[in-house]
Formats: sequence, C-alpha cells, structure tokens
Amino acid sequence: MAEAVEGLGEDRRDFDWDWCSTVLFEDHDVLMLFDASLDGIEDSGNEINQALGLANLAAADWFDPFRPGQARDPDRGFRHP
Repeated sequence: MAEAVEGLGEDRRDFDWDWCSTVLFEDHDVLMLFDASLDGIEDSGNEINQALGLANLAAADWFDPFRPGQARDPDRGFRHP
C-alpha cells in the first residue's frame, strides 16, 4: 500500500472508509442480496423491490447505469495525473 500512495499528499480523509464507501457507491442496495430473509428481492416484480424503488439488483442488470443520461462519454478517453 505504501508504494501505491507514495508521493501523494496526506488528506484528512485518508483511511476514512465510510467516506470512501459514500463516494464510490451509488447506494448499498446490493447488500440486500446477501440477506436470506429477502430472497427474491432482485426480481423487479417483488413487492419489497417495488415499494423501495430498487433498480439493477438482478444479475443481468448489474452493469447497467443508474442514470444513462448522465453516463460518461465513452469516447472521452482517460486522464492521467
């Protein structure tokens, strides 16, 4: 880990894993898939799924963007520091 961050300045949020989770994930609905009492929640016809307005829990939908209109332009390329 030390080599990976060598040369980067320190930040007050270093090692603030809750902040990382908030920034890196749209939400944590996917964690419901690991709760046996919620078996079937990935089905869009499931009443809990519908009541909560869940999206993308079925395996076939995992890589669909939540907001396609806000998706990054695939021709934009990548930036390197």
